[in-house]
Amino acid sequence: MTGGWLFLGAGAVRASLVWAGLAVLVGCVLAAAGQVVRSGGRMSRVESYELALASVREPGSEPSDVPALPVAVLGTCWVWIRVTSVAVAVVTAAVFTAGLGFAQPERSATAAAVADAGYVIEELAIVAVANTDFAGRSSRSSTMADYTVELKSADRGRAVPATFRAYNAKGVREVGRTYVVAHAPARPDLGAIGDTSARAVEARLTGHALSYRGTVFAAVAWTIAVGLALAVATEVASRPRGARRVGCDWVALRVTVTGQAEHVEPEKAEAESAVGNGSGKSSNRYACLALRTDTGEDVPLAVSAKAGAAADVLTGNEGWLLWDPPDDSRGGGKAAAEFVADDGWQLPGRVPRSVASRFAARPRGPFPVDADRRIRLLELGGLWPRTVPPGLLAGLLIATAATGALLIPLDGGWRIWTALTAVLAPLLGCLLTEDAGTPSVAAVDH
Repeated sequence: MTGGWLFLGAGAVRASLVWAGLAVLVGCVLAAAGQVVRSGGRMSRVESYELALASVREPGSEPSDVPALPVAVLGTCWVWIRVTSVAVAVVTAAVFTAGLGFAQPERSATAAAVADAGYVIEELAIVAVANTDFAGRSSRSSTMADYTVELKSADRGRAVPATFRAYNAKGVREVGRTYVVAHAPARPDLGAIGDTSARAVEARLTGHALSYRGTVFAAVAWTIAVGLALAVATEVASRPRGARRVGCDWVALRVTVTGQAEHVEPEKAEAESAVGNGSGKSSNRYACLALRTDTGEDVPLAVSAKAGAAADVLTGNEGWLLWDPPDDSRGGGKAAAEFVADDGWQLPGRVPRSVASRFAARPRGPFPVDADRRIRLLELGGLWPRTVPPGLLAGLLIATAATGALLIPLDGGWRIWTALTAVLAPLLGCLLTEDAGTPSVAAVDH
């Protein structure tokens, strides 16, 4: 919606696109609100995780039996798609809504008249400069100024002065230098449109909401923001992986979920102790599920869900923790792992590469595999629409209204403040809504 508003010229296509997009946006917010209403009110994460678990649990398992492993584990592409889609949507909304605040919603009357009268674009000499506004105190600061050029008239070749306001990145263009100017040779009385390049002039004539420079800046900012969002989301949800056959070289451990713990990479913990900063935060310190093997060792499993709420639901479940031994040459990070519970579901996650390599280096015996066993994928975050806080929903409704206001073709300083409201309202609504309490966690070095 905002991409069409910023990058398309004024006209019926842009108008229909942006208003249809706004209608879809309103529908999405109302759909999320409807999920909360139909479920009898907002669920806590623990409640949504319990509901997700109940939907995939296979009843009738005998506790005395140790089910064999399935011949293949399920893929996790949908989890990655869901998490990355939300991350990309958030940064896209923020970047382009900010762009809406700086946009000029309609082309000027001069630009419209020149565009309709059959224009040409050429470089013309500046004959006068007035009303210069500097962005800073330096003479080399960017400026906005009124530039005057002379247009040749079809009537006896008489020169007609035409003044336009234009931007210059460094200082002021002096009299005698040239500017790229669009004008109608048959109607010099209509005036002229000038800018620093022919592409920028074309953008103003076609009624782009942002100038050529603003469009480039918005596109670059969006590209960088999306790249960062993808990196963060992939770190949270791990890279998408398809269904895989369980090989004889895999590591398979009998484990029981014992709760939540905080994993600290050993080398990072040593470095913090050396500088006396063991209480500091670290990118190698993260919350995870604690799984205890039948030999009494603890294995941390990072999942793409709130670890405290997941621990409340999953503690006491038994099953197999398995992974394909990682390549030790890749150093740190996490290795993809799967927890296959005895009652018929699979929870994707990751174990620290140092822990995975240590278990892989030990002698391993054969493990039972059942070609007829079927499992279901547990997506703890799949019911997230039912957990949206009321404050966030209210913030989204305010942001939607503000975005609709920005699509009204009226210029003025109010646009920047309205865009700021659209960006900050959901964040403030989320911060003002308290989530369910999370149990305290003690740091555990593995």
